[in-house]
Amino acid sequence: MHPRHTDPDDARHERRVIVVGDNGLTLRFIRNLVDNFAFHVVAVIPSGPGGQREEIRRAAEHNHRLTIREARHVDADVIRDAGLTDAYAVALMDQNDVGNLHLALKLREMSRYLNDDTLPRLVIRMYNSGLRAHMQKLLGDDGVFVKSDADMVARTYAAAALEQIPPGDIVIWERRLYLARASELGRAQAQWIVATGNEFGVDMIPDNPEDADEAVRLLCLEPVAARRWVGPMWERVRQWSRQSLHTLRRTFSKGLWMAAAVLMAVMLGGMTTLLTVNSLNPSREVKGDFWDALYMLAMMAAGGADPDTTDHWELRLTHVVVVVSGALLIPVVTGAIVQAVVERRYALAEGRMVRAVRDHVIVVGLGNMGTRVVEILRERRIPVVAIEKDRDAIGVRAARAAGAQVLLGDASRPATLQEAEVKYSRSLVAMAKQDSANLETALSGLECKPDLRTVMRIYDPEFAALIRRNLNKNRSLHEASQHSSYSAPQVAAGSFARELTDDEILETIPVRGQIAYIAEVTVEQGAWLDDVPARKATVPGSHRLLAVRRPTGNVRWNPDAGFQITHGDTLLVLVTRKGLNEVRACCAPRPAEGADDFDLV
Repeated sequence: MHPRHTDPDDARHERRVIVVGDNGLTLRFIRNLVDNFAFHVVAVIPSGPGGQREEIRRAAEHNHRLTIREARHVDADVIRDAGLTDAYAVALMDQNDVGNLHLALKLREMSRYLNDDTLPRLVIRMYNSGLRAHMQKLLGDDGVFVKSDADMVARTYAAAALEQIPPGDIVIWERRLYLARASELGRAQAQWIVATGNEFGVDMIPDNPEDADEAVRLLCLEPVAARRWVGPMWERVRQWSRQSLHTLRRTFSKGLWMAAAVLMAVMLGGMTTLLTVNSLNPSREVKGDFWDALYMLAMMAAGGADPDTTDHWELRLTHVVVVVSGALLIPVVTGAIVQAVVERRYALAEGRMVRAVRDHVIVVGLGNMGTRVVEILRERRIPVVAIEKDRDAIGVRAARAAGAQVLLGDASRPATLQEAEVKYSRSLVAMAKQDSANLETALSGLECKPDLRTVMRIYDPEFAALIRRNLNKNRSLHEASQHSSYSAPQVAAGSFARELTDDEILETIPVRGQIAYIAEVTVEQGAWLDDVPARKATVPGSHRLLAVRRPTGNVRWNPDAGFQITHGDTLLVLVTRKGLNEVRACCAPRPAEGADDFDLV
């Protein structure tokens, strides 16, 4: 039970979050909580220099919502003294997995010892995936969120690789929504403008939802499509054909190709002779049709036809040549098969390409984040070629287990990218730990394929934005970006912060430094929105109604203006931070006094 995050009288700006950690992710996480979600944050950091402590201290000097608690050694007692019993949540953001687990267990034990029935939420950063999977057994499921920054950011990078606007696919109420930059009325079942803007700024949830010309972000509802069999089957046939041709090219060396071509020419000559044998020797009973000729050719090639000295000399010559060619063809085919098997094993051992690939994503760097990007793409059945320098990296085995091809080599070298079939790829995702390596890889990819879509992991958000703007300088604000660069700590911080939002916030949509939310709020009896038309649930600049779910479970997406909302309905709304509070007020029971003073528009 966690009334701290379910009490409607608990104002957001009064909620206290205790954050433990002093790294770059922690700093950005604190900024998200304070600036985007209006939490009061108590940062618990070790005293003295180190990490991002000076930056956190400077941030506290300029923001009254952020206070600092320092100690020589951060333990559960320090966190208790920072206000554990009154805290809405505690976030353990250190890079020490065991240390975070130890603190989490101590905090749970301490809360029970203090008879604190309203346990704070726990958000725990955990790098080790195996340990992360078993954390819930130790801490329980109620109010505990164990996440890794790799899990948080991989979704963003994967979405960018597939030319989607982060956060990518948004699945709500069993329907898929996605973000777009231009109107998609011909494709989407419905669309709503999230923001319009120009180079000077953006306007969130604008006044005129019908005017999509100036939109920089639209939220689109994907229609429910009937399951199609022909398209996927045809695509599988195409992939099989490409892979077969690629395998044949790799299997046969130039010498084998020449030998096979000569022998096949001999076979075709023999087929021609057999088809005309009836006119050359009318006394033979064999008819000169195609299937009989093919039968005789096969028997001759296998050495199974008996010689006949009474045959015409051309037929006897064909018999000899075909038998000899057939005897030679068998070793050629056997050698090709053996060569294919050996080369495949050698390619796997040496980290070379083993099969043809088209329309694939190249992921460079199989660290924790790069591996998660590969796994997410493979979950969507996207062909992936992963490039990694270190053959002993843990991600190599994980990527192969996910079904990706792994190429060992330096991705900054054009030769390596060419072997990865970069000219046939749909995008290149550079996920190495060094910014310089990622930038060099992306630029090398553009040398090989000028129209290549690139996605880069860049640590510093400002540097990432500069790279993104300069690489996309020839594109307008309403065109899809060819190049994307994101700061992993920045993306992860926003995702971690979302774990502390109220349960009604289902998704956050960042738009050039501003944020819109997709939230669900239930209309209570006697509320302002009880028994009113749907048009009353939309206020430009504040909130816009997306869908209504009845208590029976029926959902009406994009309801018309006259659709009647009643108590018990759950509203899915697109809101700003201020708009969310307004929607909550509209869905809460009407105050006893001053009811006539409130106007919904």
